[in-house]
Amino acid sequence: MEVKRIYVFSPGLRLWHWVNFLSILTLFITGLYIGNPFFLGPTGYEATYAYDKGITMDFIRKVHFIAGYVFLSGFIFRVIIALFSKRDRIFIPPLWRRDYWIGLKEVTLKYALIMKDKEGSEYIRNACARTVYPLVYLLFLFMIITGFAMYGMSKPDGFWASLFGWVIWFLGGEFMAHMWHHWVAWIIIVFAILHVYFVIREEMIKRNGELTSMFNGYKVFEKDPVDVEDIKG
Repeated sequence: MEVKRIYVFSPGLRLWHWVNFLSILTLFITGLYIGNPFFLGPTGYEATYAYDKGITMDFIRKVHFIAGYVFLSGFIFRVIIALFSKRDRIFIPPLWRRDYWIGLKEVTLKYALIMKDKEGSEYIRNACARTVYPLVYLLFLFMIITGFAMYGMSKPDGFWASLFGWVIWFLGGEFMAHMWHHWVAWIIIVFAILHVYFVIREEMIKRNGELTSMFNGYKVFEKDPVDVEDIKG
């Protein structure tokens, strides 16, 4: 059967995806350590040996802050490429279109194992993904705001404190800001795990390049995707 090979993901989007992945992974691991320091190794390191090996809270915090700036820069970059490239804003759900709601029903039934994966229409970015991704981006924004609000507490008269200091008060104080930051971090990690699962599932069932597309930019289809016009122009 002849398949259609369509260029879906731009180099900028793919670069952002992998930089974002690495920054989130770094932020999560260092964040867990900052929230609950633990010993490393089979018996742990005493403070003196931890310092000799460079495994100090100061070092971990610096790594966390650097990753935070990378995460922020990546988020800004993601917004910019979405503004200037139609292909890079396909995550936006077209709520005004009938095919979006049909697709949302189809994909939900497939994920619930009620409809076979080969049935229904094909999509470059299915309706479930286009529903979830904007919410995930809002979670990213929440983590940036709360993260830099807490970061700004170390310098109350600094830039970040003046920009996001009100967030600490809004969330109920320093402790609650930390807790909200922690909870949302876990939500993002759960999403990432599900994201990997569904990408691998899609690749194994349809062999459509879902897994490799974030490396080479291409996906393959047996027929024209319903939303192919969303990446043209």
